[in-house]
Amino acid sequence: MHITRRYLNVPVGRTSEMRLFQIVVDGVQQRQFAMQLAESSIDYWIFVDVSEFKGQTITISGSSDPRSPSARASLNRIYQADKIEGASSLYKERNRPQFHFTVKRGWSNDVNGPIFYQGQYHLFWQAFPFGIKWDTDFMYWGHAVSKDMIHWQELAPALMNDRLGSPWSGTSLVDHKNDGVWGKKALVLVYTAFDRISHKQVQCIAFSTDNGAHFSRYVGNPILDSNRKVGSNDTRDPKVFWYEPTRHWVMVLFEKDGMSFYTSTDLKTWTWKSHVKGLHECPDFFELAIDGDPNRKRWILHGGSSSYFIGSFDGERFTAESPELRYAEGKNLHGNDTLYAAESFVEMPHGGRVQMAWGRVELQGMPFNQMILFPTELKLKSTKDGLTLRATPIDEIDRLREKGRSWFTQSVERVNHELRSAGSGPLDVRLQVTLRGEDKLTLRYDGVPLSTIQAADLENGSGLMELLLDNSIAEIFVNQGARYIVKEIHTTARGRLECIVGPNTASIDHLEIYRMKSIWKP
Repeated sequence: MHITRRYLNVPVGRTSEMRLFQIVVDGVQQRQFAMQLAESSIDYWIFVDVSEFKGQTITISGSSDPRSPSARASLNRIYQADKIEGASSLYKERNRPQFHFTVKRGWSNDVNGPIFYQGQYHLFWQAFPFGIKWDTDFMYWGHAVSKDMIHWQELAPALMNDRLGSPWSGTSLVDHKNDGVWGKKALVLVYTAFDRISHKQVQCIAFSTDNGAHFSRYVGNPILDSNRKVGSNDTRDPKVFWYEPTRHWVMVLFEKDGMSFYTSTDLKTWTWKSHVKGLHECPDFFELAIDGDPNRKRWILHGGSSSYFIGSFDGERFTAESPELRYAEGKNLHGNDTLYAAESFVEMPHGGRVQMAWGRVELQGMPFNQMILFPTELKLKSTKDGLTLRATPIDEIDRLREKGRSWFTQSVERVNHELRSAGSGPLDVRLQVTLRGEDKLTLRYDGVPLSTIQAADLENGSGLMELLLDNSIAEIFVNQGARYIVKEIHTTARGRLECIVGPNTASIDHLEIYRMKSIWKP
């Protein structure tokens, strides 16, 4: 195929066998990936950006017999275009979340190295662009940019597979002083490479000197291979940052049964310093002020789920000063934590700590799957139970709220009438309630409970519940993040929202309902 257009549009069949394909130019393999090429009916289309091959002739081949009529017919349905198949309905699909980030096509999972760089926010994630099922052998780094962490523009992948394997999760940083000698203020990605044959996991670097438009691999990769020392192939998901007090780089790396800490002065040579057992993969590690006081700070270490420890850090060793805690709750329809693999933005222009996380939800019938949860600001608060981490929606959510309606001291019946009238979303709903006696309040959608708060959970029985309701997802914040509940909603649900309270509570103190604008509209 002589390439004259930007994309190859490829038909996919959900029941077709997952097969291995290659793109070869002048006898040299340039790409390798797995996909379910439609052999009969077409369920959806994916796309492959081949703009780098314009003007060249490429050969596409697959693992099935190319001489078979069905295989030949399937390959012949791949065509070139400057737009992806289905561009006219992109971001308008029935089950597309409207204010949560989702990819154009394919699968997405772990958030990787979010960062503010050169005037815009960069979001990276684990991407499998060739289908809606997870394939760890051929993950890419997806890439999108934003001016406000709300409206995102998806770009070409930042990383694809190379000789060391599939680029798994990791982090990003700005090399302000050119310690790695890739260029002053280079944007650096530190990631795990996974070899699908040996299953080795090693740590690698890629860098960009053109504001993140293109990334080059460091020729000395891997920078760290600890498989033999650890006695396990589970060595992945590096979190790397500059530690100013001792003037060196720190890497937090999941190894076997917990988090290891390494240090470096050049980002290339790393020295093991300590290990903390517990937690599992995808570490995030940062310092927060207690109650906003810059003179009182603690470090937060958390893994793939929302479990975390509060403690101190001396540049080489983390010392936990709390039991294992959780800042989020809620299960998806498969019984797993809905929130997973969260990472926080670095290099924030005005301070603060904002995270985004993988929302583990199934988006049925769509040419894409999974989502990124709404960005939340993290704060460390003093409570009667000690220090706790709290998450609340970022202030920029105001940009998505349409003109709302508000009611004070209304009966539960009137409140439910207004909730039902609001429809199925997308919505931002805020409820202020004072529960009497041993009453509790339950929010339900389509008859299914989303969350329940009890009078005993609230100060003097009074509390605020905020609900972000979007296609397939509900995020609930109780009393400014004292509880953060993330629940998957079945794709077929298009029901009504309602609240159920105990017999002693006759009214709701305050109700606000906002329709939410789509982040996909200009």
